[in-house]
Amino acid sequence: MDKSKIFVTQPIEESALKRLQEVMDVQVHPDASRSIEKPDLLEGLRGCDYLFCRLGDVIDAEVIEASPDLKFIATMATGSAQIDLEAATRHKIPVAGRSVPKTGFEPDSIIEETADLAWTLLMTAARRILEGVELVREGIFPGGQSPYILGSKVNEKTLGIIGLGRVGKAMARRAKGFNMKVLYYDTYRSSDFESEWGAVPVSFEDLLKESDFVTLHPLYTPETHHLIGKREFSLMKPTAFLINTSRGPVVDQEALIEALRYKEIAGAALDVYEGEPHPKLPEDFVAMKNVVLTPHLGSAVAEKREIMTHAVVDIILDFIAGREPDHLFNPEIYSAQDI
Repeated sequence: MDKSKIFVTQPIEESALKRLQEVMDVQVHPDASRSIEKPDLLEGLRGCDYLFCRLGDVIDAEVIEASPDLKFIATMATGSAQIDLEAATRHKIPVAGRSVPKTGFEPDSIIEETADLAWTLLMTAARRILEGVELVREGIFPGGQSPYILGSKVNEKTLGIIGLGRVGKAMARRAKGFNMKVLYYDTYRSSDFESEWGAVPVSFEDLLKESDFVTLHPLYTPETHHLIGKREFSLMKPTAFLINTSRGPVVDQEALIEALRYKEIAGAALDVYEGEPHPKLPEDFVAMKNVVLTPHLGSAVAEKREIMTHAVVDIILDFIAGREPDHLFNPEIYSAQDI
């Protein structure tokens, strides 16, 4: 009996790949440098029964309807924003993803990894690390007490956290190790956390006015679209830095570019962008000295990615074994009489 076929949109860890190969004919798109383009996705899915995709992969109605053999979609994402659930449900294709952790301690949680990256971005921007690297590569050594390249102090400064969820709280814990004053803005109070870690709730405007570093950790919703824009930059200190590891559209990118260009703020460090999975960043923005840009590395830790990948393999193997997978995004199809 022929094995079922699965298409995987990017290379996965060898240990997870072997588990799939034991029960399936596995086809893997070899390019890990970017999210898969639609022509490659359509070609790869031809004749496949299963799809293993990632956060940046756009699985729209055209892709689903062009894949008549498709029986199941599993995504490494914890949400289904880039999958057309209506089309999948119409074609009776279950869609499942990784669960959303309830705390920061589940094996596949990326809370601490995301906070690590946000803190790295903050330090890199403040101390002008990338500019320093370039000086060394150019053979320039200004000397230990030269004013040639001066960064910003971090210790004992004020960190403003917008969105005191799990990642926001992880940032607050890191900030206390640097003797920082921690302000936060959130629609919900975290009284216990305030008492334990000294985080101070303030208004949105006051946080922007008083913070030396503003780090963004809200959920992305219609209400938080362009939460930070022209007005917000005008409220920030000219010596302040913006850090964003949440979602790109939380920041009005054009307004940010203007704020950096005219030195309304000192700098910014971003891991996420408008237009993902294929953002188009202006050349002058990329070339700015006062901005640090990374390609969505929040969960890019080898140990954690292996755990995340195995979690998706578990979902797929459950489905093959006839078990209804956990964390279905369209469970209603299982209640349909003709499924």
